[in-house]
Amino acid sequence: MNHQTPFNTRNVHRLSYGGDLRKSSFGRGSRPLSAKNPIHLVLKINKFAVRGGLRNPHVFRLLNTLLKRYSLKFFVKIEQVSIQNDHVHILIRGGRRSKLQSFFRVVPGQFAQRLTDTPQRGREDLKIWKHRPFTRVVKGHRAYKTVRNYIQLNECEANGRPYSKNRLRGMSHEQIKELWSGKWDDRYPRRHRGWVGYGVETQKTHKDPVEGPCGWAELE
Repeated sequence: MNHQTPFNTRNVHRLSYGGDLRKSSFGRGSRPLSAKNPIHLVLKINKFAVRGGLRNPHVFRLLNTLLKRYSLKFFVKIEQVSIQNDHVHILIRGGRRSKLQSFFRVVPGQFAQRLTDTPQRGREDLKIWKHRPFTRVVKGHRAYKTVRNYIQLNECEANGRPYSKNRLRGMSHEQIKELWSGKWDDRYPRRHRGWVGYGVETQKTHKDPVEGPCGWAELE
């Protein structure tokens, strides 16, 4: 009798590329991209390679400046951003594959280059970026709303909200609405806050919470 696995692991990761997936065969090959669907981009640093982390005021301004500059140059629409101490979540849309790939390459490259030989540079023996950029094509409206809420949760936590171990999983509708209420906006100095997107078009991100409980697993 042939025993079949309940799901194909490769299918789970078919829309993802980079990050920890590079350690396995699932993260190899060509990067899945889409001109139609939004893309969740995650950039992660080595925390000891950047003094004070990404929330350091100088580093925070530098990263925001580069995201604004190169999103305009490569015609990438940034809908949502949350900069954490050692990683950044970005929700983007793009057109040409070549433009998106240039954006993924140039932003981290310019950030590392600008940070070299500055007081914010940490241990010289460590690369600034821990992994290659992680991307995931977000297909479907439910997955889109979930990833937006996930990024918003990260931003609220960066601004002082207590860390949620279960992330979005098990949150009530009221708790989801609270993420977008602005309750946590004033808990952190204004210069450190995440910003509403730059790019070909801008879109406010404080609306459209998920109707009812949801979880990060709903992206699968």
